[in-house]
Amino acid sequence: MAQGTRTWTELTGLTAARCGCALSGDDATQVGFLLNSAARQLYLENPWWERFLVLEPRTVERGYVSYSEDSFNVYGAGTSEVNGLYVRNGSSANGLPAYTLYDADGTTELYNLWSRTIGTNVFYISSTGIDVTSGQTTVYINTTNPSATTPPLSGWTAIVGEDPAPRVQALSEIGEYIGHWNGKKWSGANPTMGTAYPDQNGIRVTDSSQDIVYMAFKKSFNTTYGDGTSGTTSDVPAEWFEFMAYSAARSFMQSQRQSDSYQPIAISEVERVREQALLKINRQGIYASIAKRFRTYYNQDVSIH
Repeated sequence: MAQGTRTWTELTGLTAARCGCALSGDDATQVGFLLNSAARQLYLENPWWERFLVLEPRTVERGYVSYSEDSFNVYGAGTSEVNGLYVRNGSSANGLPAYTLYDADGTTELYNLWSRTIGTNVFYISSTGIDVTSGQTTVYINTTNPSATTPPLSGWTAIVGEDPAPRVQALSEIGEYIGHWNGKKWSGANPTMGTAYPDQNGIRVTDSSQDIVYMAFKKSFNTTYGDGTSGTTSDVPAEWFEFMAYSAARSFMQSQRQSDSYQPIAISEVERVREQALLKINRQGIYASIAKRFRTYYNQDVSIH
């Protein structure tokens, strides 16, 4: 499924057109709530929305994987030794968080992800230390976002490292667990799938001998769509666009009329566009095959080095 987006302006414009009225003030606020409610309904409807599927390393602590973790996944680097899970390890010299990639023993530091301020914030992946005075060797550097307070995803440049430069991604919050493995899928080590179950403490990994597992899950939906101000996001998933507009328009018009009044948007029309959104997943056979893709082809993916 394409990961395209539409704008909030387009969405509210279509919703107003469906309502047959201009939306402003309290009406616009109410429609905004209804649009976000429709988005959450679709998110909950199905676990296989591609834009929410994640596969990343996670820390196992006392037999549990937490739903959220302050760590970064570094991947795709030409110097493959720097790839892996960087966990929080104190602060950089400028007070921003620092992160460390540990050896398999869980205590030996291999590489660090940290920053310092030289007029602007500069981020480093270095062999040792979180300060230039510690004799560290810079493998990759990032100067692309002077005001960044967290490591940038892209824009890294090799210093002594090999191209391509890595991508650096903050771990997502787990919404629904799918599965986990005991090794990197791109290492060719034929990783074994484990078993786990969720409880109030997190996700219980039944084989607690692993310090890091590679977990597939549906990430949490924490987005509020809007005009891009006050913490809202103005880019709306294209696959949800029609349903959100239809659902919000019908609910809004229903709230403006008595229950026995004429309703120009039938519930069957809303259900039709909902099914169209879900059919885009069903046509790909994802209902039957996505678990198989994760479980069977996991160790065959060599696209990331």
